[in-house]
Amino acid sequence: MKAKRMKLADIAREAGVSATAVSFYINGKGREYKLSQATCDRIEEVVRKYDFVPNIFARAMQQNRTYLIGFLLPARLSTSFWSEIVAGIEEGISPHRYHLMLACAHSDAAGELEALKLMRSKGVDGYAIAPVPGVDGVAANLGYLKELHDSGIPVVGVNLPLPGCSAVYNDDGIGGRAAAEYLLKQHFAEAALIGGRGPEEHLRFRAFEDRFKAAGARTFYFGSVDEWFAAPHRPRAVFCCNDYLAAALCGRAGFAGIRIPDELTVVGYDDLDFLQLLRPRPASVHQFKYELGRDIAEILMDVLINGASNEPREKRFSPYVRTGDSSPDANALSSGSQQGARK
Repeated sequence: MKAKRMKLADIAREAGVSATAVSFYINGKGREYKLSQATCDRIEEVVRKYDFVPNIFARAMQQNRTYLIGFLLPARLSTSFWSEIVAGIEEGISPHRYHLMLACAHSDAAGELEALKLMRSKGVDGYAIAPVPGVDGVAANLGYLKELHDSGIPVVGVNLPLPGCSAVYNDDGIGGRAAAEYLLKQHFAEAALIGGRGPEEHLRFRAFEDRFKAAGARTFYFGSVDEWFAAPHRPRAVFCCNDYLAAALCGRAGFAGIRIPDELTVVGYDDLDFLQLLRPRPASVHQFKYELGRDIAEILMDVLINGASNEPREKRFSPYVRTGDSSPDANALSSGSQQGARK
């Protein structure tokens, strides 16, 4: 026979307390409503005895909240970049008994919208979203996100400005310029850009190009590491749009007998953990990740727990170059010791 599902009234009866006291304890408000330690201990004993788990939907109806935050990623959660952001968010929301509901849009705007609507049907209290960009570079589903925000639900853009909503992000333009400055200080008059669809897709590449052009230096774009290797002219300084490409380039260069840093200087982007395993270690533009997640949680909890205004707010981080072993002047260039400003 299926065991009877315990209700608050059942727990209250066995613990010898009121149902209200059980409700306060279950929802983490025992201290707020000054329940005695003896009362809390009796309730906890019954909760453990019957392995009681609150009905999230009943609690949502009673409190008008689910204690769920929807986090929507544009791609798979397979890199330390996203996992560090998740860690920052989780650490910021868990003290308030909130949990994350994760979904992936797989870089598809229609899939993203479907996931957003699913989360809304589950009654999530707030959203953190790294949006899929539209053809104009703005979030493809910006209209729906603004609709959510205007309804009073806090929405925070992750690592990208989100007009009309809050956002916490690394400034890609500052990151691109930092990479350019790093190479210009080494007196490179030309550089290769590798990855993505080039400057028209990446702000970091556009900022890099602008700084190089202002210094009278040239840039050459290659869609992949293979294209760079196949080119008749290969600049010795290379800026990759992410660390995976930087690692691939360094690996291929080693097999091809190209000496790093004597014959090739490489700069990646993101400063992911695995770079420390590479020898020589390429330089990389450090993006703030854990800190990003922490500040996203701060905005969401400020609105949901502290009752702060849901007016859009922005927090911007300034990426910087963390030097590696892939430049001949790595010890002289101490960009990696700089602290990225948060504004």
